[in-house]
Amino acid sequence: MNKYLQDFLGDITWVFREADELEVIGERSFNCSKEFEETFPSLTKLLNKARITKILYRNQYYELFGWTNLDFQSFGWLCLEPKKEEDIIKQLHPDHIILLKSFGGITERWNEPEDTWLVNLNNALTYEDAQNGTKGYEELFNEICADEGIEIKLNTDDFISFAFEANGNVTMYHKQSGEVLMLAHDHNFDFITPFETYPEYTLHKFNNCRTFSDWIEKIAVQMLNHIHN
Repeated sequence: MNKYLQDFLGDITWVFREADELEVIGERSFNCSKEFEETFPSLTKLLNKARITKILYRNQYYELFGWTNLDFQSFGWLCLEPKKEEDIIKQLHPDHIILLKSFGGITERWNEPEDTWLVNLNNALTYEDAQNGTKGYEELFNEICADEGIEIKLNTDDFISFAFEANGNVTMYHKQSGEVLMLAHDHNFDFITPFETYPEYTLHKFNNCRTFSDWIEKIAVQMLNHIHN
């Protein structure tokens, strides 16, 4: 068992509770399609720097991506394994499909930097959690807009939610354009601003970040800034 996995198990104790059911399959180098590298160059650079540990736990395969930070401490992501194209049947944006065929999405993080957009998220980018619309938040969104006299011209069913915060904030992208927005009823973020005429604490756009691929690349650069080369 390498240091990255040891540190992860010591920090994130609630994921693999039954140690005897955890099997380390081995390690691998990151490999991806040309499409992936062209669409996500910064993420490709980041993942190429990781030590990747393959894990099997209760019939679920995981990949632990570990790096060393500027203080020589380990940090990283627990991810699901990539998806086979024939298993992707949800109506996702093409860039999300390109991503998932080489990278399965993030389920947990340890010793994470405090200045990335992943902070406070339960999960991000996984096929399993991606969902149509923003189930559970539409009613509050509608109520706030009605109170402010704002007509809702956006149909959340045209979006895929792909990143979920513990408090209910949701990040989503438009299925066709890839435009990325956040429905945030509870936040103090300085990197989002209200979208068009929608009230604060409802629909927001990301500053200097327009699309799903932009969002991913921003996070990759944020992470790269903390890696000790």
